[in-house]
Amino acid sequence: MSKLRYFFLVIASTLLLTSCFEFVEEIKLREDGSGQATFTLNLSRSKTKLASIMLLDSVNGYKVPSKIDIREGVRKMLTKIKATKGISNVKHELDFEEFILSVSCDFQSVENLNQVLINFSSKKQIAQLKKHRHFSFDKGKRLFKRSHHFDIAREFRKAKKDDQQIFESASFTGVYRFDEAVAKASNSLAKIAKSKKAVLLRVKAADIISNKQTIKNTIQLQN
Repeated sequence: MSKLRYFFLVIASTLLLTSCFEFVEEIKLREDGSGQATFTLNLSRSKTKLASIMLLDSVNGYKVPSKIDIREGVRKMLTKIKATKGISNVKHELDFEEFILSVSCDFQSVENLNQVLINFSSKKQIAQLKKHRHFSFDKGKRLFKRSHHFDIAREFRKAKKDDQQIFESASFTGVYRFDEAVAKASNSLAKIAKSKKAVLLRVKAADIISNKQTIKNTIQLQN
């Protein structure tokens, strides 16, 4: 676990060197509750700056991770994900030209995705994750929920002023696809596709931090 924590420190140190990044979450949910998930960290808007930074040992007091560090961290992360019950077909793409990391997998239930998060969490965080599950799907009610347990605004206030700048141009994008038509979505920023079988949610990190917006969303499918 110490090596896995190191990997996340490597990723965090990379983010601290640039304010332009996007986290993309894509969930394809089948009628039986199984599906596919893809999570992408896209730093391409800062690729020129990052390419230069990668040539240095450290910047602003942060150690610059090498490509070897990042590849090894990704390998350990994938090993942990593959060991999670209900998770299969784990794949990844790591692009050092565009600075994009993408991880995808199949799941038998969205609870398997919650378990992945638990497997990477501390004992203190696990209790919160079990209480505030990030993903849930009620087959009977045809109700999919995306939540989270992080108090991002509080953690943001704890950060150094220079570190807070990493969120100035950051954003979260959620794409949720279904076999059935979507009846409605609770988040005011959510957009239902013309096909009625997908929901797009894009939120600026700054708006999440200021509590103007949230990534939480409840999607009701048609019965």
